[in-house]
Amino acid sequence: MKIPDGYTEQEVIDIINSISSKLSGKFKFGYYELEDIKQEAALFAWQGLENYDGVRPLENFLWIHIRNRLYNLKRNNYCRPEKPCDNCPYDAYIKKNDECSKYSSMKECSIYLKWFKRNQTKKNLMSTKSSDLAILEDKKHINDEIFSKEIYSIVDSSIPISLREDWIRFVNKINISKSKRKILMEHIHKILKDKGIDI
Repeated sequence: MKIPDGYTEQEVIDIINSISSKLSGKFKFGYYELEDIKQEAALFAWQGLENYDGVRPLENFLWIHIRNRLYNLKRNNYCRPEKPCDNCPYDAYIKKNDECSKYSSMKECSIYLKWFKRNQTKKNLMSTKSSDLAILEDKKHINDEIFSKEIYSIVDSSIPISLREDWIRFVNKINISKSKRKILMEHIHKILKDKGIDI
């Protein structure tokens, strides 16, 4: 990675750390912790340095670049903040009151309803919250009674990010393929074994 002219490597690192720390709280979402967002921001910054032209101050360039990339990350993985109502084809949306003059409830509008359902699905995939997270199911391999909230917490905090979506689907009793389920169960068994829990 090329360090921009006029800056030392440590100065660039300090700038990236400063911007990452300031922006990370605004873009935290789903199961991403603050530290996860900081790491994403730092990665985006280092990738963005390839496009730095040296015309503007580095801080300004990186601030805009990181903010835009974090915005896209959150929008693509969690929710789209722009309601379709802002471009209402019926000119029925009253922005001041956040209401619709055509429908008594915005959920009656098919355009709004599609947007809402799509966002809810994304949010559900990015969240580990469920009405019954105390018990995990796998009838062949796992006895339901041994999985308490502590067990769930151990697995939830240790599951690799690459398996996070399958884990959330599993916990929320959403179907996953046999091959993915097998890989997930192997990881769960390994996590519990590493913690000294014999199943």
